[in-house]
Amino acid sequence: MMGRYTRRQLFVHPIQYWFVVTTLMYFACMLIVLYGIVVLPMVETLDDPSVGWQEQAQAATQFLDFNARVWPWIAVTFLGLLLHSMYFMHRIAGPLYRFKTLFHTIGAGNLYQRAKLREHDYLQREAGDFNAMLEQLEQKIESLNVHCTNVTQAYEDVARLIQGRSPSPLNDALLTLEEEVRQFKADLNEFRLRTPQPPMDSSAKMKAA
Repeated sequence: MMGRYTRRQLFVHPIQYWFVVTTLMYFACMLIVLYGIVVLPMVETLDDPSVGWQEQAQAATQFLDFNARVWPWIAVTFLGLLLHSMYFMHRIAGPLYRFKTLFHTIGAGNLYQRAKLREHDYLQREAGDFNAMLEQLEQKIESLNVHCTNVTQAYEDVARLIQGRSPSPLNDALLTLEEEVRQFKADLNEFRLRTPQPPMDSSAKMKAA
């Protein structure tokens, strides 16, 4: 079962920086369009010498009124959207950061690790599927450990029965099989599972005649 996973960093994944930069670029484009549609005509009216002073005064009043009313709301809206976007992306980037950490940990053979996300993070379903996959993989590794133990025991029994009674080719085959069994055990021991496995007698020597 997944437990809660807490983080103290605000930016934990490169996608967050990309999203913030993209948001700033979109907002800058909106400001340019707004300036070209609304502000620029008023400024041109103020700078046009052919326009009468009454019309210029009216344009100046509109310009000042626009600055007093619209720009503060634009700034507040932009700040709210930016904060909401950062919060939204943090709920995605956080799980991505956690998955990246798990990939390195599990790649080192620690199959007992599980994805633990915060309660309000996104990608909860993906984390559940990821943990279910690890559960199945752990069960398969446990089954391989059991089979490895059985194969090792069977080899030791056969080696004891034919020790000193077999021809040289059979002895060579037993030595080859012994080396393969040892390598198989060594490969399985690279995986660390959540449930402790029964100790395998790694000190027992498998000898053939």
